[in-house]
Amino acid sequence: MSNIENNNTCGSTCGCGTPTDGYWQDVENKVLSKKELTQEFDDNAFDSFSVQKTRRNFLKIMGFSVSALPLTGCIKIPVRKALPFINKQNDVIPGVANWYASTYQGTPILVKTREGRPIKVEGNDKSMVTFGGTGSHDQASVLSLYDSNRFRSAYVSGSAVEWDQFDSEMKKALSADGEIALVTSSLSSPSELALISELKNKYNLKHIAYDAVSQSAQYDANKITHGARVKSEYDFEKANVVVSIGADFLGTFGNHISNTKQYTRRRSAKHELGMNRHIQVEGIMSLTGSNADFRYTKSTIDQRDIILAVYAALGGPAHKVKSENKEVAAQIVKELRANAGKSLFLVGDNDVNAQVVANKINESLGNYGNTVMVSQSQGEVLASDEAFEDLVDRMNAGSVSAVMFVGVNPVYSFHNTAKLTKALTKVKTRVSFALSEDETSKACNFIAPANHAFESWSDTMVSSKEVSFTQPAIQPLFGTRMWSETLMKLLGKEGSFYDYMKGRWESKISWNKALHDGVVALDNASVASATGVSGSSYAEALKKTKVGNGLNIVAYTKSAIGDGSHSNNPWLQELPDPITKATWDNYVMVSPVYAKENSITSGDIVELSNGSTTVKLPAIVQPGTDKNTVAVALGYGRTVAGKVAKNLGANIYPFVTYNGSFDYAGSYGSVKKTGAHKKLAQTQTHHSMEGRDIIRETTFAEYIKNNKAGNEVSKPPMVQIYPGHKKDGHQWAMAINLASCTGCSSCIISCHAENNVPVVGRKEIANKRDMHWLRIDRYYKGDENQPEVAHMPMLCQHCDNAPCENVCPVMATVQSSDGLNQQVYNRCVGTRYCANNCPYKVRRFNWFNYDRGDEYQKMALNPDVSIRTRGIMEKCTMCIQRIQEGKLTAKRERRDLQDGDIKLACQQSCPADDGILFGDMNDPKSKISQALADERKYTVLEELNVQPRVNYLTKIRNK
Repeated sequence: MSNIENNNTCGSTCGCGTPTDGYWQDVENKVLSKKELTQEFDDNAFDSFSVQKTRRNFLKIMGFSVSALPLTGCIKIPVRKALPFINKQNDVIPGVANWYASTYQGTPILVKTREGRPIKVEGNDKSMVTFGGTGSHDQASVLSLYDSNRFRSAYVSGSAVEWDQFDSEMKKALSADGEIALVTSSLSSPSELALISELKNKYNLKHIAYDAVSQSAQYDANKITHGARVKSEYDFEKANVVVSIGADFLGTFGNHISNTKQYTRRRSAKHELGMNRHIQVEGIMSLTGSNADFRYTKSTIDQRDIILAVYAALGGPAHKVKSENKEVAAQIVKELRANAGKSLFLVGDNDVNAQVVANKINESLGNYGNTVMVSQSQGEVLASDEAFEDLVDRMNAGSVSAVMFVGVNPVYSFHNTAKLTKALTKVKTRVSFALSEDETSKACNFIAPANHAFESWSDTMVSSKEVSFTQPAIQPLFGTRMWSETLMKLLGKEGSFYDYMKGRWESKISWNKALHDGVVALDNASVASATGVSGSSYAEALKKTKVGNGLNIVAYTKSAIGDGSHSNNPWLQELPDPITKATWDNYVMVSPVYAKENSITSGDIVELSNGSTTVKLPAIVQPGTDKNTVAVALGYGRTVAGKVAKNLGANIYPFVTYNGSFDYAGSYGSVKKTGAHKKLAQTQTHHSMEGRDIIRETTFAEYIKNNKAGNEVSKPPMVQIYPGHKKDGHQWAMAINLASCTGCSSCIISCHAENNVPVVGRKEIANKRDMHWLRIDRYYKGDENQPEVAHMPMLCQHCDNAPCENVCPVMATVQSSDGLNQQVYNRCVGTRYCANNCPYKVRRFNWFNYDRGDEYQKMALNPDVSIRTRGIMEKCTMCIQRIQEGKLTAKRERRDLQDGDIKLACQQSCPADDGILFGDMNDPKSKISQALADERKYTVLEELNVQPRVNYLTKIRNK
């Protein structure tokens, strides 16, 4: 890897995407003006033409003008004096990608680099936890690396200092006698925890883990019922029945990538154990709820009522269930009893009593050791809501001399910001380890800029049976430093954290193989056994939950924005929410019933208040919301952040209450219309298929009887007016399994990163000018209070009889010999006839040259894909660059192209099991050929006879 700090590509409007450095070391840059540029070609060209008006000179000038046009189109053309590497780098070949196994926020990944620049993330197939799946945060992480808002140097009392001075000043400030608090997020790095343990021996240090969005109650419950304060680990593939009470396990609860992989394996009608059954009870529509076989809309109080009823039926203390919940509770009990030991009962409520009862239900069913496991130790320190509350109290009492925040921002995300801010003023030394300025760093007098994950070394316990290693894919861009190395300086340790980590692991594993593979399987996990504690007292405590007056205000997390730490990432801001399809905002979700009763429509500005806090936000009428519940997403309303996140939306953390743990559904209040209106930036505003068979579906029982169930549609006779295409050689096709697709939208971000899809901003999304090459359509049917939901990925269908091709006046869209509908950008003149003629509405028009002015974020551009300019139509290309790369690799290795050699960006990022398949349909052994032979296969709008190459497999529900 070269020691380049600032790698870049041409980010101008010409769209060439040419690497401008990375393989060369820059020594000097000079920008030529347009006048100087023309003089370099011919100082007297125009003068000679004015004197000698000959045909030769005319062609000479026209030739110059045409050839210079692409160059003058570039706004800045750097002339560089460069020195090559003195010795050839064996691992750096211009134009050929390097890959590094690494980890991002607990997900094992592979980082693709081009000439020293990380540009793409893919899942690590060697992981036995995530199996190569990734989430939207992982895919968007490359853009966060190049965030121009990142710190450039260390700061002491507001002044920039060198690291040596910072270390010296910090050592002086940290008293060996005074209490020091180290606040991190939940930490599962054995090496980092070992370093913290050494720090405790030198200083009076206490380590507190704090998560903005907490699952502390689950950890506390496991300590009570199993004697180990750890995460629960699940095996959805072994579960015949999954019952979830408010747990969004496919979106934001637990390891959602691992959960999705296991869950979708059992959603296969051909699984040897059959298709599982999923029952979801929740107050607002979640990603998980939208995939359930049976979904019930119930308030938080009703959810707890059902939990107690289920526990009572399975041996817990007696409970009189509400009449409106009897039927749901009875169904759940029946399914769980019939599948004892092969079921899974989950609760998303961050209430210790609710989590203890959930554990006792799983225990009574015999699920522990089969579908759920609690290990004795996972080598991690998990967030404790109680411990952080206690820390704030101790700071207010003046008993804490120093506090260090590592990668957390509690001044923004703590429910009582005023109390915390006051407490910080009583702490002499306040240190923030952060990537960029945030609300917490603003309140600190020491700022130690931290490395991005792609610039760092670390290790992570992905599960009790697997460790994943983090290694840098690029040198630190901004002179930052790993927070662990700053702690090493405090200890007076020599060397780097790499040396420290290697010293701990080298005797236990094959170090080089571990870095190559990225993950290592461990076999030393011991299962924690039940403590035998009675759940009766916890059930009684749960019964006594206080109900406030007014509407129940639920603070929830979106899968894209999360807790707000990713809110400055424009890819994630522009990612449509899987449920509401809204971008760039948070909003107040209200039920259709409440909206009708109070004359509220989507976009109306409402005032939400719980008595102590009031915010004004647009409302959105969301089917599947409890009539007495309103919900608002966390992660917005940042006051100290980059230009993307700052002052966008409203901060909802003040609506979180505390009662032994953070309660995200414990606030009650009112909603009042203000009379104002704001147009929401939604990518989908019509939610019904209007009786059409766009998504075909059936039940598992019907499928067992007849494999064509749901797909028995009589086809009208087709008249072929086009000449047939030759289908020799490779013929590419795609199949999307609607039974596997959860609608998570990770594929959309992956497509953005791979294909340089521009961000257009809130205003353009509201004007229906989004540029997503791939969208996930979401449809409702049935009762709007408890609707059934279906998700459908929709992209260019690559039709053999493409209706876009015969209306293009300049042949900018044509059929390739291998069956792809190609878009030739330098032919396109922007008539948009093709978009008008596309029945799938999947073509995107560049209304503007979208802002790419951030010099650092240009480094995330893929040099294999051109940047499209204003006036050009674009759409899915089936990642033609990946197809060509796969062909060239096979040719270089002197072998035939194999099935699986080519994976599209959307396909490789999908956490579902075979949710998207791509390959050569002329290869009879390929997965795509098998999918096309499946009786569930159909194409959308096949009555138009456009003969798409994108196929769908019918959706199956186990009802």
